[in-house]
Formats: sequence, C-alpha cells, structure tokens
Amino acid sequence: MKVFISLDMEGISGISEWEDVMPGRRHYEAGRKLLTLDVNAAIEGALEAGATQIIVNESHGPMNNLILEELHPAADVIRGFFKPLCMMQGIDENCDAAFFIGYHGKAGSGEAVLNHTLSGLAIHRLILNGKEVGEAGLNAAIAGAFDVPVVLVTGDEQTAREVEEDIPGVFTVAVKSGITGLSSLALHPQRARELIRHRAKEALLNRSAVKPIQQQEENTLVVEFTRSQFATAVSWMPGVELIDGRTIRYKSQNVAEIMPVLQAMLLVTSQVNRMITGA
Repeated sequence: MKVFISLDMEGISGISEWEDVMPGRRHYEAGRKLLTLDVNAAIEGALEAGATQIIVNESHGPMNNLILEELHPAADVIRGFFKPLCMMQGIDENCDAAFFIGYHGKAGSGEAVLNHTLSGLAIHRLILNGKEVGEAGLNAAIAGAFDVPVVLVTGDEQTAREVEEDIPGVFTVAVKSGITGLSSLALHPQRARELIRHRAKEALLNRSAVKPIQQQEENTLVVEFTRSQFATAVSWMPGVELIDGRTIRYKSQNVAEIMPVLQAMLLVTSQVNRMITGA
C-alpha cells in the first residue's frame, strides 16, 4: 500500500508565529524538529495500518525543512521548491491514499494560525470552479485527478473545519486552535503526535470511506492577486485572461495541469515584486 504525504509547517504542533517557520529566524530550528516529529507520527500510523511505501513531499517555503537524519527511515523524500506539482509532487495513480500534515487555513480565514494561500505576498483569493479554496482544497482536487483520496489532514481547529467542508469524510487532527492568527492554544506536542499516529492508522484502515474529489470536464481557476501589477504581468502568459485590475482567469481540462501554471504565476509575481520594491 502506497501513501503520499504532503507536509506544510504552519499547522504543525506548537507552531504559532512566523519566527517558527522561516529559515534563519530564532525559532526555526525548533520548528523543524516539531515538523519532523509530526511527520514521523503520521508515518508510524501509516505503517501500523499496513503501508509498504511512503513518499513524503516537502511543501513549505523552500521545501527543504525536515531534519532528514531524524525522519523515519521508512519514508522516501522529495525536496526542493522547483517542481511542477509543487505541494503535490510525487503523487500518482499508484497511491492508495494521501495525508496532508501541518496544513493551514486559506487566506483571510479568521483566526486560523498563519493563514494564507500559497503566497501571502501575491495571492488574496484563489477560486477553483466557483469555490474559494485554500491549499488543502486545491491539493485535494489535484489528488482527485489521480483518483487518490485525501484521508487525513492535520492542522489547527479552523483548518480542520475548512477541510471537512472541502473533503467529505476526511479524518482530521486539530493540534491547536488559533486565537488571533499569530497565536494559538496548542496541545502538548507529545499528545498531538499520539493523536496524529492514531488518526493516521484509523484513516488508512478506513480509506474506502473517503472518496477522491470528483473531477470536472473543465476547470476554471480565478486568482485575485494583492497587486494589479502582478495580475497584469501574469495575464501575458498564454491562456491567461485578465478579468479586472487584480484578477485573472485560467481554464484547463485537467485540474492537475493547473498547478504548473500557477507555480509559474508565482515565479512571475516574485520577479515583479522585486521590480516594485527594489529588494
């Protein structure tokens, strides 16, 4: 049984501010440790449920945050930012289930810890097929393109509610509850990891109860950017339509094909931002 794990960092046990998740900041090394231990708990639960192959895709920031020497040896790891499926790199039709570990709420989702959607710098809202989605909703749709169910999501309480709406039947673990978006009431990491291990095993054993996200004949992605200059530059890409000052639209028959285009959009906005700020 093959399990795909996409990991983020903002929804990890004990994480509550940017200092915990940004390389070079004072709490980042402690955050890496917490991340690695949460992922290990999910791996242990998957192995207890009978997993024989586990692929872990690093999906936060530079996408090389795990402490590899301390990662469970049963897992193989995909690292690095420059990859077409971004947070979903490594998923394929041979996967039996997917876990999203350490995920966070979409941009603007109230008190969800460190909420944003892909890029707090560039993206204000992401709408897929008429519904606003965060990273979990978008990535679950991509998993569905490969006929893979997302059976487990861990993060804060607000994110758990978000994904339960987006992914019917999904198993969740709320390791904390956001207070202001920059603070949280968190379970002790040891207790959180035990819940993750138990829930991962339960989710995998009951994976047939969670169906892959149903695919559409045509998929429409609408991106509302934070700056008009971002939308203008992105609209020069083939197939991208500018629909107002800050918003573009892109269509594709396969939702998985949207992700490389969206990744390219983020690279464009990063360059434009350097032109605007001089940084």
